[in-house]
Amino acid sequence: MLHEMWAATTQASNWLLTELYTRDVRRADEARMPAMVNHYLYPEARDRFPSLPSQTVAALVEKVKRKYRAVRYDTSWRCAASLPTYRYPTPFSVPNQAWNICKDEGPAPVVSLRIGSQRIRLRLKSGARYRRQLDSVSKIATGQAVRGELVIYQRSSDIMCTLVAWLPRPSFHQHRAGVLMVRTSTYALIVGCNEKDERIWTYNGDQLRRWQAEHRTQLQRWAEDTKAEHRPVPPFSERRANAVRKYHDRMQTACHTIASLIVNYANRRQFAALRYDDSNRTYCEEFPWFELKSKVAQKCDEVGLLFENVP
Repeated sequence: MLHEMWAATTQASNWLLTELYTRDVRRADEARMPAMVNHYLYPEARDRFPSLPSQTVAALVEKVKRKYRAVRYDTSWRCAASLPTYRYPTPFSVPNQAWNICKDEGPAPVVSLRIGSQRIRLRLKSGARYRRQLDSVSKIATGQAVRGELVIYQRSSDIMCTLVAWLPRPSFHQHRAGVLMVRTSTYALIVGCNEKDERIWTYNGDQLRRWQAEHRTQLQRWAEDTKAEHRPVPPFSERRANAVRKYHDRMQTACHTIASLIVNYANRRQFAALRYDDSNRTYCEEFPWFELKSKVAQKCDEVGLLFENVP
C-alpha cells in the first residue's frame, strides 16, 4: 500500500510542478517578474489521482507550490535552470488531522493513519536508542505538544516516519550563571572555555579525521576504476552507494553525539548560556559544521540553555 502511495505521490508532484510551470507567465517586455497567480489545482489533482486521500492531496498541492515559488525565477523567468523532478519514492505526507498516536500494552507507541481507503496502524521502534524520540512522542500522545504533519518515506530498506510537532519549551533555571564559550581549534575538534578564557573541556574526535581519510581514499579508488567499459553502471555502484550512506550516517550520529556531550556538560555545570564559534575549521575541514551547530542550538533549546552564535 505504501509503494502505491509513493508512486501516486511522485506522479502527482511532477504533474503539479508541470502544471504550475505551464500556466505561469513567460518573460516578455516586463522589467520585473510579476507575482505568481494562485492556481487552484486541487480539484484536478483529485480527479487525476483518486487513490490519494483528499487531505494528502491538499497538503501536496501547497508543498509543491512552495517548491515551485523557490525555483520560479530561475526556471520560468531567467530560463537558467530546468524544472525540478520528483523521483520515486516521494514521501507520503499526512496532515495533522488525519493521524494520531495511541499506546498499546507494549512499550512501543502505535501511529494510526489512513492510507488509501483503509485505516492502518504502524508500530514505531522502541528501545534505549530511541529514548529522546519516544519522550517527544509521549508528549504528542498526551496532548502536551501541538501535532503537525506526518511524513512516511523509505530509507534503504527501512520505512521511516517523521512526526512534526511543536514541543513545549522548557523554562530557564534562575540559579544558572556564566557563559560556556565553545570554539573550534587547530589541535582539537571542540574546545570549551570559561569566561576567563581558560580551557575546561575538550573533545578531540580523532576518529572523525580517520573516517574522512578512509572515505576519501576509497572514493578516489572507485573513481579511478570507473572506466568507459563499465558504463553506464559500474559493477561496484551498489557498494559505493552503501559506503556513502554509511559515511553519511556516521557523520549524522557524530553530530548528535558531540552536540549532546557539549550541551550536557554545560547543563551539568549550570551555565546560563553557550557561545558557539566554529570559524576555525582547520582540524577537520570536511566535517559537517553547519549540522553540528544546528544540533547544538536544538539541544540547548531543549534544556533551556541560551544559545549565542558568533558570526
